[in-house]
Amino acid sequence: MEVFATFDILDSAGHRIAEGHKASFCLEDNTCLSGIDKKYSCKNYGDQGVSVNCSDIYQYNIDCQWVDVTDVAPGEYTFKVAVNPHARVAEQQYHNNAATCQLRLSDSYASVFGCTLGRP
Repeated sequence: MEVFATFDILDSAGHRIAEGHKASFCLEDNTCLSGIDKKYSCKNYGDQGVSVNCSDIYQYNIDCQWVDVTDVAPGEYTFKVAVNPHARVAEQQYHNNAATCQLRLSDSYASVFGCTLGRP
C-alpha cells in the first residue's frame, strides 16, 4: 500500500508546507495492552490487521516515518496525521482516523499538543 498514513504540517492559512507519508507492506499486532493476545502477524504471510487495544509500531530509523522540516521556519503550526486516509483497509468506522494537533517548532525541538480526533 503506497499510502497508509499521511503527515501534514499546515501554516495558519491552512496551506500544506511540509508533508510525509507512511507506506505499508504488512499490518500486525506488534504491541498489545496487558491481557490482550496478539492476533495478527506477518510471519509466513499470515492474515494482516491491527486488533483492538494493539498497535503496529515502527522504529524511528525506518524510512518515511518522519516529516522533513529543514526548510520550515520556527513557529506555530498545525500537524495532521491521517491513518488509512483513502479507506483501503476495511474498518467498522472511519470517523476517528485523523488527529489534528498544534505544533510548536523551534530550532532545536518540535512539540505536538492539543490533539483532536476527526475524519481524514
